[in-house]
Amino acid sequence: MAGRRSYRSVKTVERPSRKIVKGAVGSATRLTAVPRKKGGGAGPSTFRPVPKKASRRTGRVQKASVAGTNRVDLSAFPSEAVRKLDRSICLACVLDVFTRHMGLSLNTAHLEIKRYKPSLAELNSPAITRPYFTMQSPQDPCPYCGSPPKWHARLAIYRIEGGRTTDALRRELVKALPTSGNQFLILEERGTRQGAFFEWLEKISKGLDLEAPQWLREVCRHYLSRKEPKEDWQAQFEQIQSIRRSRRLERGWEVGKGRLFLAPPLFDELLLVHYLVSRSQKAGGLTLEGRYTLRELMARLRSGGYLRAVGVIAQNPSDAFEELLQYLSGGEASMKLHYIVDRSDLLGKVGQLKAFKPPRPSVRGHLIS
Repeated sequence: MAGRRSYRSVKTVERPSRKIVKGAVGSATRLTAVPRKKGGGAGPSTFRPVPKKASRRTGRVQKASVAGTNRVDLSAFPSEAVRKLDRSICLACVLDVFTRHMGLSLNTAHLEIKRYKPSLAELNSPAITRPYFTMQSPQDPCPYCGSPPKWHARLAIYRIEGGRTTDALRRELVKALPTSGNQFLILEERGTRQGAFFEWLEKISKGLDLEAPQWLREVCRHYLSRKEPKEDWQAQFEQIQSIRRSRRLERGWEVGKGRLFLAPPLFDELLLVHYLVSRSQKAGGLTLEGRYTLRELMARLRSGGYLRAVGVIAQNPSDAFEELLQYLSGGEASMKLHYIVDRSDLLGKVGQLKAFKPPRPSVRGHLIS
């Protein structure tokens, strides 16, 4: 119509909502148009937000494998039948030999260290040689190459004497140890009862103050713990004030009114053990009955009937002493010695230091040519 303004129908489009949908990662929202149905009118096209998919990399929690030092619990074992020692090893010294002297690549050298299994000769050797060293302080550098402490690893070695009181406990312990990564190495050797006895004697003698009389009491506790491992001698000695030779008992022991009474054979064995511990201090050895020379001790044990009771017939004091040691220690009778070597600290250090280049040795005189 003339003179009249014509209006065309205007299609209105709703602005899509930008609400954040729960579960979407981040604050960004992607808009996707929903297709219109066939035959439908000219209704507004609608949009709905579609959340982004969480990426697999950020959605999963990755577990970091941290190599820690596993502790071997030996509290259930008789304390006098087990022995623990540590060996410190310098990884920088080992890598120096592998890479510079043997021409191996750094990766191959690390693999060789992971495969390393110490031999019984290395574990029992009294002389410590490179790359092993005695650690005086955790902050001390390597005495051979001068490397800092982060290049030092520790091997924890546990030795268990075979026997009726330890075999079942040892088998249970070995079954409970983790097997992943070969963290623990199980070794075994045959020894003699006499060798094990003298090693035990050396162990209990370390740190004793032979000038103080308390060491006699400590040696008594150690020997009785070895002699009768099922008894809690630590608790018993907390109540004991003195140790005496019993005139009534024929064997064994008893505690009464703070006093430990020992049968004559057991008391006489303690005299011999005290003599063995202290004979190198002064002339003769100190015992619960005072200081004896070898001749005086043999005369005392003979007059008390102990030598006859254990079958020692030699008249010469030195020969009688040798026969007595054979009886007391078990002689050349065979026994098994079991070793558990904890390599977890070594494996952990190798993994941590894989990205580092080993330091150059600073002490040239100690390099292996």
